[in-house]
Amino acid sequence: MSKSTGNFMTLRECINFYGIDASRIALADAGDSLDDANFDEKVANAAILRLYILEEWIQKHCPRDVDFAAIPVSSAGEWSWDRIMENELTRITAIVNKAYIDMKYKLVIKHGLNELSSLKEAYLIATGGQPNPQILFRYLETLLLLLNPIIPHFCQYQWQKVLVPAL
Repeated sequence: MSKSTGNFMTLRECINFYGIDASRIALADAGDSLDDANFDEKVANAAILRLYILEEWIQKHCPRDVDFAAIPVSSAGEWSWDRIMENELTRITAIVNKAYIDMKYKLVIKHGLNELSSLKEAYLIATGGQPNPQILFRYLETLLLLLNPIIPHFCQYQWQKVLVPAL
């Protein structure tokens, strides 16, 4: 049953109206507890917009034709935004992996999509719009790997279109 309208919607109608990946995000966000897990149309609509914006950002800003060997890596004792970003990616990966093991898909969306998006924005602001392409590449790789079970069509398309050519 749809949370916002109170009407019943079949899975086929949901997919036809919102698309597969947006529907899967809304279903994962519906909840994994003992509470009612109703499909929320607002979440599905927001997922469509979020995936569109993410795809636009990936197409516009992700590194292509970059010689990663020529980019300096932060030294071990130096704290930089790059190291902070790497640590946060590692931390979020551990949280999302645990959420998958525990079948807490709402947490996967919370950390794997929402928190990673906030992390990316904070990193871009902190680096003054001059991010390290290696870090952006690792961010995108982490995002696509963590969300592939939830939104496989989006992730696999981006993987083949952006990551594979960059390797």
